[in-house]
Amino acid sequence: MSQTYDVPSLYNFLLHTPEAGLRKMLVDNKPMTEAHFNLMLKVVRACDETQFTEHFTKQDFPKVKMGPAEVKLKEKFWNDCMTTWNSRGLLTPAVASKAA
Repeated sequence: MSQTYDVPSLYNFLLHTPEAGLRKMLVDNKPMTEAHFNLMLKVVRACDETQFTEHFTKQDFPKVKMGPAEVKLKEKFWNDCMTTWNSRGLLTPAVASKAA
């Protein structure tokens, strides 16, 4: 999956964009809810770029403390996030790098 998308760019955008701006851009309750957003930030802050790409590819999670609302959406989390990121133009296709 990471070969399909430019995950490092997404990670850097999520990491460096102020939280209030991200919240305004992403939380629309269809499908990205406040719980999705909070879990997304926990994942981004708990990882470096390589780890985030791994979790994105495997669709699993780093060791983060999750509240009851976040535990409920674990199964759909990555798909819901990908839907939202795609609709906002944040999940761009990876460009094949040319061999030197």
